[in-house]
Amino acid sequence: MKKFLDILTKLDRRWLFLFLTIVILIPIIHPSNMEMKSISSPVQGAYDFIEGLPENSFVILSLDFDPGTRPELYPQALALCKHLMKKNLRVALTTFNPGAPGIMTEFKDEILKAFPDKVYGKDIVMFPYRAVFLATVTQLATDVYAQYPDDAEGKPLKSMPIMKGIKNYKDMGLAIEISGTTLFTSWIYYVGDKYHLPVLGGTTAITQLSYSPYVQTGQLKGLLGGMRGAAEYEAMLHDKHGLATGDATKSLNVLNWPHMLVFLIAVLSNLAIFFGRFMPHKED
Repeated sequence: MKKFLDILTKLDRRWLFLFLTIVILIPIIHPSNMEMKSISSPVQGAYDFIEGLPENSFVILSLDFDPGTRPELYPQALALCKHLMKKNLRVALTTFNPGAPGIMTEFKDEILKAFPDKVYGKDIVMFPYRAVFLATVTQLATDVYAQYPDDAEGKPLKSMPIMKGIKNYKDMGLAIEISGTTLFTSWIYYVGDKYHLPVLGGTTAITQLSYSPYVQTGQLKGLLGGMRGAAEYEAMLHDKHGLATGDATKSLNVLNWPHMLVFLIAVLSNLAIFFGRFMPHKED
Protein backbone atom coordinates (compact mmCIF):
# COMPACT_ATOMS: atom_id res chain seq x y z
CA MET A 1 0.00 0.00 0.00
CA LYS A 2 2.81 2.36 0.93
CA LYS A 3 4.53 1.80 -2.41
CA PHE A 4 1.31 2.47 -4.31
CA LEU A 5 0.77 5.76 -2.45
CA ASP A 6 4.36 6.78 -3.10
CA ILE A 7 3.93 6.10 -6.81
CA LEU A 8 0.83 8.32 -6.97
CA THR A 9 2.36 11.21 -5.05
CA LYS A 10 5.72 11.09 -6.82
CA LEU A 11 4.56 10.35 -10.37
CA ASP A 12 6.51 12.38 -12.92
CA ARG A 13 4.23 15.01 -14.47
CA ARG A 14 5.43 14.01 -17.92
CA TRP A 15 3.51 10.76 -17.54
CA LEU A 16 0.36 12.79 -16.87
CA PHE A 17 0.94 14.84 -20.02
CA LEU A 18 1.37 11.60 -21.97
CA PHE A 19 -1.88 10.15 -20.58
CA LEU A 20 -3.67 13.41 -21.41
CA THR A 21 -2.33 13.38 -24.97
CA ILE A 22 -3.50 9.79 -25.50
CA VAL A 23 -6.97 10.56 -24.09
CA ILE A 24 -7.29 13.55 -26.44
CA LEU A 25 -6.13 11.60 -29.50
CA ILE A 26 -8.44 8.61 -29.02
CA PRO A 27 -11.75 10.46 -29.69
CA ILE A 28 -10.11 12.35 -32.57
CA ILE A 29 -8.96 9.14 -34.29
CA HIS A 30 -12.10 7.17 -33.38
CA PRO A 31 -14.95 9.69 -32.96
CA SER A 32 -17.90 8.59 -30.87
CA ASN A 33 -21.01 10.60 -30.12
CA MET A 34 -22.02 10.71 -26.48
CA GLU A 35 -25.76 10.90 -26.05
CA MET A 36 -26.96 14.32 -24.94
CA LYS A 37 -28.89 13.58 -21.75
CA SER A 38 -30.42 17.03 -21.26
CA ILE A 39 -31.08 20.25 -23.19
CA SER A 40 -30.78 23.57 -21.39
CA SER A 41 -33.84 25.81 -21.44
CA PRO A 42 -32.17 28.73 -23.33
CA VAL A 43 -31.15 26.34 -26.15
CA GLN A 44 -34.59 24.77 -26.14
CA GLY A 45 -36.09 28.26 -26.35
CA ALA A 46 -34.04 29.08 -29.45
CA TYR A 47 -35.09 25.84 -31.12
CA ASP A 48 -38.78 26.29 -30.26
CA PHE A 49 -38.88 29.87 -31.54
CA ILE A 50 -37.36 28.95 -34.91
CA GLU A 51 -39.61 25.90 -35.10
CA GLY A 52 -42.63 28.17 -34.67
CA LEU A 53 -41.73 30.64 -37.44
CA PRO A 54 -44.01 30.52 -40.51
CA GLU A 55 -42.48 29.06 -43.65
CA ASN A 56 -40.70 31.60 -45.88
CA SER A 57 -40.06 33.99 -42.96
CA PHE A 58 -37.06 36.29 -43.41
CA VAL A 59 -34.20 35.92 -40.91
CA ILE A 60 -31.06 38.02 -40.44
CA LEU A 61 -28.11 35.92 -39.27
CA SER A 62 -25.22 38.13 -38.16
CA LEU A 63 -21.85 36.35 -37.97
CA ASP A 64 -19.93 38.75 -35.76
CA PHE A 65 -16.91 36.65 -34.89
CA ASP A 66 -13.36 36.26 -36.18
CA PRO A 67 -10.90 33.33 -36.29
CA GLY A 68 -10.15 33.76 -32.57
CA THR A 69 -13.64 32.71 -31.45
CA ARG A 70 -14.54 30.66 -34.51
CA PRO A 71 -14.06 27.21 -32.88
CA GLU A 72 -16.91 27.92 -30.45
CA LEU A 73 -19.19 30.10 -32.54
CA TYR A 74 -19.02 28.67 -36.07
CA PRO A 75 -20.71 25.37 -35.04
CA GLN A 76 -23.48 27.37 -33.34
CA ALA A 77 -24.15 29.39 -36.47
CA LEU A 78 -24.03 26.25 -38.62
CA ALA A 79 -26.54 24.39 -36.45
CA LEU A 80 -28.94 27.34 -36.35
CA CYS A 81 -28.70 27.96 -40.09
CA LYS A 82 -29.30 24.28 -40.87
CA HIS A 83 -32.50 24.52 -38.85
CA LEU A 84 -33.51 27.63 -40.80
CA MET A 85 -32.88 25.84 -44.09
CA LYS A 86 -34.77 22.76 -42.93
CA LYS A 87 -37.75 24.98 -42.06
CA ASN A 88 -37.64 26.65 -45.51
CA LEU A 89 -36.88 30.09 -44.13
CA ARG A 90 -35.07 32.86 -46.00
CA VAL A 91 -31.67 33.77 -44.54
CA ALA A 92 -29.66 36.97 -44.97
CA LEU A 93 -26.09 36.68 -43.71
CA THR A 94 -24.39 39.83 -42.47
CA THR A 95 -21.47 40.90 -40.29
CA PHE A 96 -20.06 43.92 -38.48
CA ASN A 97 -16.76 42.25 -37.63
CA PRO A 98 -13.86 43.11 -39.98
CA GLY A 99 -12.43 39.61 -39.56
CA ALA A 100 -15.62 37.83 -40.60
CA PRO A 101 -16.34 38.45 -44.33
CA GLY A 102 -14.16 35.52 -45.40
CA ILE A 103 -15.78 33.31 -42.77
CA MET A 104 -19.21 34.40 -44.01
CA THR A 105 -18.39 33.34 -47.58
CA GLU A 106 -17.10 29.98 -46.39
CA PHE A 107 -20.20 29.58 -44.23
CA LYS A 108 -22.52 30.28 -47.17
CA ASP A 109 -20.71 27.73 -49.32
CA GLU A 110 -20.95 25.07 -46.59
CA ILE A 111 -24.69 25.64 -46.17
CA LEU A 112 -25.33 25.38 -49.91
CA LYS A 113 -23.25 22.19 -50.03
CA ALA A 114 -25.25 20.70 -47.16
CA PHE A 115 -28.55 21.66 -48.82
CA PRO A 116 -28.12 21.17 -52.60
CA ASP A 117 -31.76 22.14 -53.21
CA LYS A 118 -31.18 25.63 -51.81
CA VAL A 119 -30.22 28.46 -54.18
CA TYR A 120 -28.21 31.60 -53.53
CA GLY A 121 -30.39 34.66 -54.06
CA LYS A 122 -33.55 32.67 -53.41
CA ASP A 123 -32.98 30.95 -50.07
CA ILE A 124 -29.82 32.61 -48.74
CA VAL A 125 -27.98 35.85 -49.45
CA MET A 126 -24.96 37.72 -48.09
CA PHE A 127 -25.20 41.39 -47.12
CA PRO A 128 -21.86 43.24 -47.43
CA TYR A 129 -19.74 44.03 -44.37
CA ARG A 130 -20.54 47.30 -42.63
CA ALA A 131 -18.20 48.97 -40.13
CA VAL A 132 -20.72 51.14 -38.24
CA PHE A 133 -23.29 49.02 -36.44
CA LEU A 134 -25.69 51.65 -35.08
CA ALA A 135 -26.07 53.62 -38.32
CA THR A 136 -26.69 50.42 -40.25
CA VAL A 137 -29.30 48.80 -38.01
CA THR A 138 -31.11 52.12 -37.62
CA GLN A 139 -31.34 52.48 -41.40
CA LEU A 140 -32.68 48.94 -41.74
CA ALA A 141 -35.68 49.97 -39.66
CA THR A 142 -36.91 52.14 -42.53
CA ASP A 143 -35.30 50.87 -45.75
CA VAL A 144 -33.03 47.85 -46.19
CA TYR A 145 -31.95 48.95 -49.67
CA ALA A 146 -30.73 52.36 -48.52
CA GLN A 147 -28.04 50.52 -46.54
CA TYR A 148 -27.67 47.44 -48.75
CA PRO A 149 -28.39 48.29 -52.39
CA ASP A 150 -26.20 45.35 -53.46
CA ASP A 151 -25.24 42.03 -51.92
CA ALA A 152 -21.69 41.10 -50.88
CA GLU A 153 -20.96 40.04 -54.47
CA GLY A 154 -22.11 43.35 -55.95
CA LYS A 155 -25.44 42.12 -57.32
CA PRO A 156 -28.57 44.27 -56.89
CA LEU A 157 -30.58 43.02 -53.93
CA LYS A 158 -34.00 44.13 -55.16
CA SER A 159 -33.72 41.81 -58.15
CA MET A 160 -33.30 38.71 -55.95
CA PRO A 161 -36.30 36.50 -55.14
CA ILE A 162 -35.19 36.23 -51.50
CA MET A 163 -35.91 39.93 -50.98
CA LYS A 164 -39.50 39.82 -52.25
CA GLY A 165 -41.74 41.72 -49.85
CA ILE A 166 -38.83 42.80 -47.63
CA LYS A 167 -38.39 46.52 -46.94
CA ASN A 168 -37.61 46.84 -43.21
CA TYR A 169 -37.81 45.06 -39.86
CA LYS A 170 -41.60 44.86 -40.03
CA ASP A 171 -41.25 42.36 -42.87
CA MET A 172 -38.77 40.15 -40.98
CA GLY A 173 -39.35 37.34 -38.51
CA LEU A 174 -36.11 37.10 -36.53
CA ALA A 175 -32.57 38.37 -36.00
CA ILE A 176 -29.84 35.95 -34.88
CA GLU A 177 -26.61 37.30 -33.45
CA ILE A 178 -23.52 35.07 -33.11
CA SER A 179 -20.80 36.91 -31.22
CA GLY A 180 -18.51 36.92 -28.22
CA THR A 181 -18.45 40.72 -28.00
CA THR A 182 -20.72 43.51 -26.78
CA LEU A 183 -22.37 43.59 -30.20
CA PHE A 184 -24.71 41.02 -28.69
CA THR A 185 -26.25 43.55 -26.31
CA SER A 186 -26.39 46.12 -29.11
CA TRP A 187 -28.62 43.78 -31.14
CA ILE A 188 -30.86 43.38 -28.09
CA TYR A 189 -31.12 47.11 -27.35
CA TYR A 190 -31.17 48.66 -30.80
CA VAL A 191 -32.99 45.98 -32.79
CA GLY A 192 -34.98 43.86 -30.37
CA ASP A 193 -36.08 46.44 -27.80
CA LYS A 194 -36.28 49.47 -30.08
CA TYR A 195 -37.81 47.95 -33.22
CA HIS A 196 -39.44 44.84 -31.71
CA LEU A 197 -37.74 42.33 -34.00
CA PRO A 198 -37.26 39.09 -32.01
CA VAL A 199 -33.60 38.34 -31.26
CA LEU A 200 -31.81 35.13 -30.28
CA GLY A 201 -28.27 33.95 -30.73
CA GLY A 202 -25.09 32.30 -29.56
CA THR A 203 -22.05 33.41 -27.63
CA THR A 204 -18.87 32.02 -26.09
CA ALA A 205 -19.08 29.93 -22.93
CA ILE A 206 -17.21 32.54 -20.90
CA THR A 207 -19.74 35.30 -21.73
CA GLN A 208 -22.87 33.15 -21.63
CA LEU A 209 -23.83 34.10 -18.06
CA SER A 210 -23.73 37.80 -18.97
CA TYR A 211 -26.61 37.33 -21.40
CA SER A 212 -28.70 34.82 -19.44
CA PRO A 213 -30.78 37.57 -17.74
CA TYR A 214 -31.99 38.71 -21.17
CA VAL A 215 -33.43 35.25 -21.74
CA GLN A 216 -35.30 35.46 -18.44
CA THR A 217 -36.78 38.86 -19.35
CA GLY A 218 -37.77 37.67 -22.82
CA GLN A 219 -35.49 40.13 -24.61
CA LEU A 220 -33.66 37.09 -25.98
CA LYS A 221 -35.82 34.29 -27.34
CA GLY A 222 -33.02 31.78 -26.85
CA LEU A 223 -29.29 31.48 -26.26
CA LEU A 224 -26.57 29.00 -27.21
CA GLY A 225 -23.48 29.07 -25.01
CA GLY A 226 -20.14 27.73 -26.20
CA MET A 227 -19.52 24.32 -27.68
CA ARG A 228 -22.04 22.74 -25.33
CA GLY A 229 -24.88 24.91 -26.66
CA ALA A 230 -24.04 24.03 -30.26
CA ALA A 231 -23.86 20.30 -29.40
CA GLU A 232 -27.27 20.47 -27.69
CA TYR A 233 -28.75 22.12 -30.77
CA GLU A 234 -27.18 19.49 -33.04
CA ALA A 235 -28.70 16.78 -30.85
CA MET A 236 -32.20 18.25 -31.28
CA LEU A 237 -31.76 18.58 -35.04
CA HIS A 238 -30.65 14.95 -35.15
CA ASP A 239 -33.56 13.69 -33.03
CA LYS A 240 -36.33 15.79 -34.57
CA HIS A 241 -35.18 16.45 -38.14
CA GLY A 242 -32.82 13.55 -38.84
CA LEU A 243 -29.81 15.79 -39.50
CA ALA A 244 -26.37 14.38 -38.77
CA THR A 245 -24.54 15.76 -35.75
CA GLY A 246 -21.64 18.03 -36.59
CA ASP A 247 -18.34 19.40 -35.32
CA ALA A 248 -19.74 20.62 -31.99
CA THR A 249 -20.73 17.12 -30.88
CA LYS A 250 -17.39 15.67 -31.98
CA SER A 251 -15.42 18.48 -30.34
CA LEU A 252 -17.39 18.18 -27.12
CA ASN A 253 -16.43 14.51 -26.90
CA VAL A 254 -12.77 15.47 -27.34
CA LEU A 255 -13.20 17.79 -24.35
CA ASN A 256 -15.20 15.35 -22.22
CA TRP A 257 -12.59 12.58 -22.02
CA PRO A 258 -9.69 14.83 -20.88
CA HIS A 259 -11.98 16.43 -18.29
CA MET A 260 -12.83 13.00 -16.91
CA LEU A 261 -9.12 12.08 -16.81
CA VAL A 262 -8.27 15.28 -14.93
CA PHE A 263 -11.11 14.59 -12.49
CA LEU A 264 -9.86 11.02 -11.92
CA ILE A 265 -6.28 12.20 -11.36
CA ALA A 266 -7.48 14.84 -8.88
CA VAL A 267 -9.49 12.28 -6.92
CA LEU A 268 -6.64 9.72 -6.81
CA SER A 269 -4.08 12.37 -5.87
CA ASN A 270 -6.17 13.66 -2.98
CA LEU A 271 -6.85 10.13 -1.74
CA ALA A 272 -3.12 9.35 -1.88
CA ILE A 273 -2.26 12.50 0.08
CA PHE A 274 -5.04 11.86 2.61
CA PHE A 275 -4.07 8.25 3.33
CA GLY A 276 -0.40 9.06 3.23
CA ARG A 277 -0.76 11.82 5.79
CA PHE A 278 -3.37 10.48 8.18
CA MET A 279 -3.18 6.69 7.93
CA PRO A 280 -0.30 4.74 9.43
CA HIS A 281 1.54 2.43 7.05
CA LYS A 282 3.83 -0.45 7.72
CA GLU A 283 7.08 -0.58 5.87
CA ASP A 284 7.19 -3.43 3.33
